[in-house]
Amino acid sequence: MTSFAVGAATDTGQVRAANQDRYLVSEPVFVVADGMGGHMGGEIASEVAVLALEAIDTVGSLDELIGRVQEANAAVVERARAQPELRGMGTTVCVLADIERPGSDRLGVANVGDSRLYRLTADGLFQHTEDHSLVEALVRDGRLTRAEAAVHPQRNIVTRALGIDEKVLVDAWELIPVEGDRYLLCSDGLFNEVPEPEIAEVLRAQESPEDAAHELVERANDAGGRDNITVVVVDVVAAGSFDALPADRVSDTRKALPGGMLASESPEADDPPVTRSVFDPPPDQPSAAPPSVFTWRLAAMVAAVMIVLVVMVVALLQVGRSGYTVVKGEEGTVELLQGEGFLWFEPTVEVETDLVVAGLPDLDRERVEAGQEFETRSEADTYLAYLQTLVDDGS
Repeated sequence: MTSFAVGAATDTGQVRAANQDRYLVSEPVFVVADGMGGHMGGEIASEVAVLALEAIDTVGSLDELIGRVQEANAAVVERARAQPELRGMGTTVCVLADIERPGSDRLGVANVGDSRLYRLTADGLFQHTEDHSLVEALVRDGRLTRAEAAVHPQRNIVTRALGIDEKVLVDAWELIPVEGDRYLLCSDGLFNEVPEPEIAEVLRAQESPEDAAHELVERANDAGGRDNITVVVVDVVAAGSFDALPADRVSDTRKALPGGMLASESPEADDPPVTRSVFDPPPDQPSAAPPSVFTWRLAAMVAAVMIVLVVMVVALLQVGRSGYTVVKGEEGTVELLQGEGFLWFEPTVEVETDLVVAGLPDLDRERVEAGQEFETRSEADTYLAYLQTLVDDGS
């Protein structure tokens, strides 16, 4: 059976008026949640999510952990539905859980947003989670370097969060617990202020997980403390032994994609594909009576032209209605448009907000006036919530 030693600390930081972070240290679950949304929305979103996860008594599988995170998302969505003034609130969530399964010790990790989970071993500091943020997407696309992403003005905009939509995509990993490993869960208020080598230095130097957590928060404040800072340090003090141990400790992965789950194993085809030349007659075609070459070619050409036309129309429809853009509307307020706006397609107004563009900070006002494009509605809604936060913080 796996046992742990845990320490945690949180702080509002040097700039924010309130702490919208929440954490949970309650075996078998450890959580960091970073809320967002004005009028106390972020505080409530992170609190609702943590309370939903605090109700967990045991976790029997990685899929069960994912389900629990999705239930936390539903709780945040329902709270916003019950209180319209909280519409648009959301929260990141990063979870480490002890999976109780007969015959094997395992840890479960689940992540939505840009809060992180690291693992420290003798080999160094390893980041298990992947940020769901605009700058991380730009880095993956090769449009930003890691150094540029670290100082990008939009590095705090997340593309996934609990509470934004009724369906949420959850990334998850199953890990093998190893005695002596140290895990760090943290909000972006830590790693945006303290570089990873310094984080690793503190985690190595402090024997107590409680002391390590408090020193990391202190260093983030000393570096500027421009956001809320939350740290949970979890030490594996006892675990089972394993003959074969992967270096990254990962034994299973559930990577959520817009089209569904990417399984670790792909299904095998029951039968190999049958290949035929386009000049071969159909299998039931009598060999003694081949079809007319002229008729066959004409039919094939007509079918090909029809297929091309259908594909072009479908592609135009998809492009014309794809994507979302946050822009300045005719009344000077922020609007969300759907569609590209070309040929006979015109973008449609999906959301009319009461956010006055002129009241935004200069950099954000310029971006809205230029138009901010997003691939999904969830990303666009997250950006709108971010703009609402700017207005609320400035009011």
